[in-house]
Amino acid sequence: MSPDTPSPFRIQTQPPSDPEAFRRALYAGALYKLAPGEASLRLVREVNGLLAETFRDVGDVREAQFHLPPAEHLERLGRVRRVLAGDARLHQGARAVLAAAGLEPGEYAIDVPRLRGVLHRGHEIPAAAPAYFVHRDTWYANPRTQLNWWLALHDASEEETFTFFPEVFERPVPNSSAAFDYRTWLAQAGWQNPKRKVNAEYPTATVPLDGMRELGFACRAGEVLVFSAAHLHGTRPHISGRTRFSVDFRVVHLEDHRRGLGAPDVDNRSTGSALEDYLPPTAASAGGSP
Repeated sequence: MSPDTPSPFRIQTQPPSDPEAFRRALYAGALYKLAPGEASLRLVREVNGLLAETFRDVGDVREAQFHLPPAEHLERLGRVRRVLAGDARLHQGARAVLAAAGLEPGEYAIDVPRLRGVLHRGHEIPAAAPAYFVHRDTWYANPRTQLNWWLALHDASEEETFTFFPEVFERPVPNSSAAFDYRTWLAQAGWQNPKRKVNAEYPTATVPLDGMRELGFACRAGEVLVFSAAHLHGTRPHISGRTRFSVDFRVVHLEDHRRGLGAPDVDNRSTGSALEDYLPPTAASAGGSP
């Protein structure tokens, strides 16, 4: 890592103003937490509004898990997720977050926004175990040019979010990605599918990470965390007494991808390509849906 490269061992708040320099820094391991802005707060309001409407008979959506049978709680969250996947207006809202950060949305393929709901004591539910696996997104057949945009839907403490392992950003970690094929996985599980097969492959690190330096973060509603798909990270178990909600989306700069740029790809052995299911710039601009 050159002396001028932003350190991956701290989360910064001021990305480069030049879009290309911003991407290069992310590919090199930089982590940025952007302040809430009009675009991010609008997207947060839209998603929180969907949640509030879906759980209007329960009250505080963050406590709904205590008032509904688990199957019904999961089914209602699934309704919100389907709206996020199919509503072109919300896709455009995600692109507006890119534009607000100084990036040209028309240069990027984008995956649909996805709702994440991390339950109080969810780590104790065996079926939820894959949500807590320490992984790189690249192990799921995602491109090394992929950049993740994660938005908090409410204020959250460090104990409610997730953690990075930045010292292995450029170092291989033994993992199970060799068993992952994207098309096979879609048929067996897919993104946020409550009916996934129990034997579906979810890549994870296969060695203990005890003693390895971790980097966590707290956040405010509407803050945007931006990081490379190559970062090793994992959701923290939490016992906050409430469900933690966030929304995220992933983007790929198509010209960088064509040129073979991106983050180091030091230990990924997955097959297939998730990029084939991203929304291309033209489809998203025209209001297309996945």
